[in-house]
Amino acid sequence: MLYSQQDIQDNRLRARKEALLTAVLALPFLAAAIAGFVVRAELLCIAGCALLCAVVILMTDLRLMPVVRYGRFLQDVQTGLSRTTAGTLVRLGQDEVYQDGVYFRELILNIYEDLSEEGERRFLLEWGRPCPHALVGRDVAVTSHGNFVLDVRPLGRQEQEVQA
Repeated sequence: MLYSQQDIQDNRLRARKEALLTAVLALPFLAAAIAGFVVRAELLCIAGCALLCAVVILMTDLRLMPVVRYGRFLQDVQTGLSRTTAGTLVRLGQDEVYQDGVYFRELILNIYEDLSEEGERRFLLEWGRPCPHALVGRDVAVTSHGNFVLDVRPLGRQEQEVQA
């Protein structure tokens, strides 16, 4: 399997680090806003509040939310339904595909024996996961959640007949 419980734990740790970084970067501006409020320096208070909001929005949008979205993806993949599809691995995409907050590459599987175009099925393999270049043109079993690849393994002729 391409995903494990360790991936979820690593993602949670990374999300905590990003949240802590956001808090540390926002702290000086919060202190400036509070200091401006205490000493009745309106300009300092307004500038502190504006910069505090800017830093929190920027860091949340650019650093924290991608990690949170990836965590949701991992939870969905781990706990959701999966199915296995047998066929011939026709090709692997070279371009990045962005979906649900994660970058993928396309994996095209043909489930028909005559390899006609109607039998092609599109699956998405996470960009950072190992790519099965050696399996192109061979019979494989793709375990997936929706169209997200969980596992790709080669099939022998007997195993493919059992799968069908």
